[in-house]
Amino acid sequence: MLELVKIRFDDSNYSWTVVDEHGNPVDDIRDWIVHLEQINLSPNTIQAYARHVARLGTYLHSNNKEIIGITVSDYDRFLEWLPYYLNGTADVSSNLAFLSPSLEPVARLSPTVNNQVHLAVKSFYRYLTGREPAFASVAVSNRHQPVGSYKPFLEHINQRRSVRKKDPYLKGDLGAVRKKVTEKRMSPEAVLELIKACSLVRDAFLVTLLYNTGMRIGEALGLRHADVDLADGVIWVIPRSDNENGARAKSKRARAIPVMPYLLEMYEDYITSTEYLAAFESGTEYVFCNVKKGRIGKALSRSYAENLKTYLIKRTGYTFTWHHFRHTHASEAIADGHGLLAVADRLGHASPQTTLDFYKHLFSSEVRKLHLTGPSKLKERLDEFMESGAQLTERGIKWI
Repeated sequence: MLELVKIRFDDSNYSWTVVDEHGNPVDDIRDWIVHLEQINLSPNTIQAYARHVARLGTYLHSNNKEIIGITVSDYDRFLEWLPYYLNGTADVSSNLAFLSPSLEPVARLSPTVNNQVHLAVKSFYRYLTGREPAFASVAVSNRHQPVGSYKPFLEHINQRRSVRKKDPYLKGDLGAVRKKVTEKRMSPEAVLELIKACSLVRDAFLVTLLYNTGMRIGEALGLRHADVDLADGVIWVIPRSDNENGARAKSKRARAIPVMPYLLEMYEDYITSTEYLAAFESGTEYVFCNVKKGRIGKALSRSYAENLKTYLIKRTGYTFTWHHFRHTHASEAIADGHGLLAVADRLGHASPQTTLDFYKHLFSSEVRKLHLTGPSKLKERLDEFMESGAQLTERGIKWI
């Protein structure tokens, strides 16, 4: 059985490898992972890809086959086996031939997982196909198949596509469209409740920032003070690979997000607060960092962000993900009349087609009649809230 394991170099740098049942690294997979790191793939993508290839290797090994000797039929059987393995109804030695169609429900991979598996396997075997010895005079192990031997297999995988479900927004039911938009939005009132539940100004600012910018949570966790331009009223999202918490911007290009003045005022209040003083004195570059516990000034981890989300859900009763803020921001921008290119640039999508695929149902004039003006409403609520004499306590912001 192959297992994905983390290699930690220090507090902020880590990698992945795959080991066999004896704990020995699988050289082919480790070399491929290093290649993915060199071409700057996201750490989360590398982890997901490596996990899928490890599962493929596990399946092949249980059937007395090597990962470098895969055939199309092997891959087809692996795809049949994988959903049963993921839902716990098959182990690594299971042969699906014993499953009777009349007795066992048909398990299927979701389109997302199916696509991810295809991409991971294609990436791995393309790497094996294209790699060459660094020096022509160096002898190459005979255990590898000749260069180009995976091409028929890759061509076969490349023809596979996940079947997308019919777009629910194109069914002609405007009421259903409006309901869907509403369900995926965070209302200003809900966002205010989340802010009130925060026990630190830092966390309240994080919630407000995500709602006002549509940034990905990883982009926010990697935000540095140099990225906040108070003079021009913009926040820059800068792709970096050296953030100590491993946070990365998914896009490979920098982008500027214009923000409302009250967000920048909240930022100034945060970094000049007593809460942030110790972090300021530590000389940290990071906006979101440890201010109470741990190494003061160290960039917040993704696990902290997930724990904060769980805490806020428990405190407020609002179920959400950090990505809901991004969807809400896109909805607000479209409703306010921003065009496809402007929204795509603001969200940092590599292509406007990506924006259109996700939000095409919102570009209709009918949906725009909803006129979602959340950021302005949130500012009004915050003004009322602060004028009432609100304060932060260990149990969160409360009215006094």
